Amino acid sequence: MDLQQSIAEIRRLIMKQRIITGLGIAAMMASLSGCDEVKFGGSLAVNEQITFTQTRSADKAQVVEWEMNRAEGDVVLNPGQFPTKITMGKSGKKKLLTLEVANAKPATVVKLKFDKNIDLGENFTLTAAQLGQSFDLSGNLITKVERSPEQTGYESCTYQYPQTVCRAGAKSAGEELALKDSGLQGEAQVPSVPNPELDKNHGQYPVNPGHYNNPGHTPACHTVWVSRPGTMYVRYYYETTTRDISASFVQGGKSLADYKGNGSSVEKINTYQSTCN
Repeated sequence: MDLQQSIAEIRRLIMKQRIITGLGIAAMMASLSGCDEVKFGGSLAVNEQITFTQTRSADKAQVVEWEMNRAEGDVVLNPGQFPTKITMGKSGKKKLLTLEVANAKPATVVKLKFDKNIDLGENFTLTAAQLGQSFDLSGNLITKVERSPEQTGYESCTYQYPQTVCRAGAKSAGEELALKDSGLQGEAQVPSVPNPELDKNHGQYPVNPGHYNNPGHTPACHTVWVSRPGTMYVRYYYETTTRDISASFVQGGKSLADYKGNGSSVEKINTYQSTCN
């Protein structure tokens, strides 16, 4: 492939292979059965002393931490009302409810695990057997999703651009011998030329090889991809999700503790984005 064909190929790649690495079209927010964490802030009213059984982790580092902060695998909460954060997420193959109860400093942390296939719908009940505890957890979860009107604007992005880098061609045997006799063998006679016309020609190699101060030699060129900042036109809307939860820890028909809390999150969702340039 001659030099002009190489230039034509690079131009084709510019049009076809720009790689946008900026913000992509956002995915819709995952439900509670997904991998994302969902957080609530609220209050835990402990009506009667309640004991949470905590299991040791298989990870040695976590076992050490657990042994420093937990006694006999039990966490006991006495009656009272305490600000409490709850995080719903996943831990390995289990779903996880993490309670941070501000009854002391630092807060008391309780972790409740259950099978990953159990979803928490609008009305839910997790049995003592499912939780590995001595109580059931039942309650309701109300979720509301609102969308803003669609908006437009420009966002920053990054794309990949092909740049040609050339190096002087190899010398003939006669030239190498002359250099050897002059004692200059092994020294760089012609430095690498990083595309002298890059800023003017946007990365295209100049057609005339005479641009290189090395007449009689054809430079060896190759293409590298460089990152460049750009902008893209987008259409988007904001999605606001609010959740209200109320739950009771029930044992023998009595509620040992009740929790009420809420959480909200806002996500920007792109419905269209132009090419980054």
